[in-house]
Amino acid sequence: MKTLNTLKMKIMVRAFRIRIENGEKIEDIAADYPALTTDDLEAIKEALNIN
Repeated sequence: MKTLNTLKMKIMVRAFRIRIENGEKIEDIAADYPALTTDDLEAIKEALNIN
């Protein structure tokens, strides 16, 4: 399945990192981005070293 391109991925990883640092849970953050696929979310988690 196709995932986000490199630029969009960097933006999403940064957005997730900032929101996690502000105390939000990854599930709540992901809910705000309904267009993200499961593969996208897994790639973001991998980039953030979250398993």
